[in-house]
Amino acid sequence: MKDHAFRSWQSAVSARAAKVLWVLRLVTVNLIIFAVLAELASLVLVRLDRWPSTRPTYHLDYNRFWADISPVFGAWHRPNGSFVHQIGCFSAVYTTNSYGARDVERTLRSSSPRTIVLGDSFVEGFGLSDEERLTNVLERETGREHLNFGTSGAFSPLQYALLYESLAAEFDHDQVLVGVLPGNDLYEMDPSWVPEGRYRPVYGSDLSIEYQGTFDPDAGERFADRLEAILRAYFASYHVGQYVHSRTRWYRLVSYSAFNDFSDADLERLETALLRIKRTADAHGSAMGVYLIPRADDFVRFASTGADRLGPLMERFGEEVGIRVKDLLPEMAARSGGDYRPYFFTCDGHWSPHGSATAASIVLEWLRDRASTGAPLPGGEVGR
Repeated sequence: MKDHAFRSWQSAVSARAAKVLWVLRLVTVNLIIFAVLAELASLVLVRLDRWPSTRPTYHLDYNRFWADISPVFGAWHRPNGSFVHQIGCFSAVYTTNSYGARDVERTLRSSSPRTIVLGDSFVEGFGLSDEERLTNVLERETGREHLNFGTSGAFSPLQYALLYESLAAEFDHDQVLVGVLPGNDLYEMDPSWVPEGRYRPVYGSDLSIEYQGTFDPDAGERFADRLEAILRAYFASYHVGQYVHSRTRWYRLVSYSAFNDFSDADLERLETALLRIKRTADAHGSAMGVYLIPRADDFVRFASTGADRLGPLMERFGEEVGIRVKDLLPEMAARSGGDYRPYFFTCDGHWSPHGSATAASIVLEWLRDRASTGAPLPGGEVGR
């Protein structure tokens, strides 16, 4: 009787175990089918010409091109690196020199006039080939070396200043040119804006420098980073997921024009950062110029209302402290013929080759105009 009960219990357990295994197999098969379908659907999405985010490169690169690897200023590139950058509407290859700048190799010492150029992704040339970037155009047209120290990755004017002090100023130069992108430069110095998992300097309420996050000298090189690199290189669904996550996080219900929708605190932080750059430039006997870069929302607001609060304020500030300032918004709007859209990639908010060329033309005329009038715009003569 006991043997029969035990066998009945064993049979029941076996039946339940078999059912659990069947359910697990069914779930596993369905998950695999779902993953395959999601990957196939993602492959279709990322191959669209207007796909607005990254896509697989099928080129495995374990080290992130941009990472918070500087204990002083945060985001930077690894030395002698390369990166294949593919989005729906562009494909570009970036390379860095021995000190991590996306630029050709430069010597520390030089007897020729040279310009240090500071800024974020617009200065670095996000999505552009080297020859299409503003700095390369200026170098070709003037015969003056323009050392590009721009970088992507939540990079603010405070970080420009710290990078200049700790790295760029080591290179002989007689002028500094700063590309300011109000569209993110203003809020990226605000301590209330905390990007997830980032190590970066910001201004505190008393304009002292504070650091958010924890510096990790191995940023981008841990096991999880290597696993992510594999997903990034080979799986389209990874890129779709990243895009959905970023849109959920950054989506705004209202139009934001940084040339107009800034606070007094935003303006004070920007002026403080630029004055810090100027102190370093003065210490190296270098003149300083700043150009303001508009984004799409700034063109929309300017076209509808003619509003441009920031440009005149910054130009007056520059006159008071000895910094030449060029507001690109009015002239780029005038040259657009009423349609600013060709200035930007169709799938991304950065300059297209046309936008970069137009901005470079305006900056070049500004430099030459100041030089022709004898004004000390930055560094005196150009094109010699």
